[in-house]
Amino acid sequence: MMTVYFVVMTICSGFEGCVDERQPGPTFASKAMCMETARVMAPRKGVKFKCRKERILVVDETPSVEGYGKIVTTKSTGQP
Repeated sequence: MMTVYFVVMTICSGFEGCVDERQPGPTFASKAMCMETARVMAPRKGVKFKCRKERILVVDETPSVEGYGKIVTTKSTGQP
């Protein structure tokens, strides 16, 4: 498992309350890098930028055998 951070835009209005919406874009390895990106985003009235974390599963894929010619057997005759 690995933790990544992403920018969330919180939009608040007087009638509906606040809604969180994930910003499209890259993920960050540390919260400091995410906060630095959120700080430089253009401020708008009723909108705040925050960083949230998410744990993701990193799969280490091993290459599969491309063909049966790479399999070596000690049996001289016969098919499985």
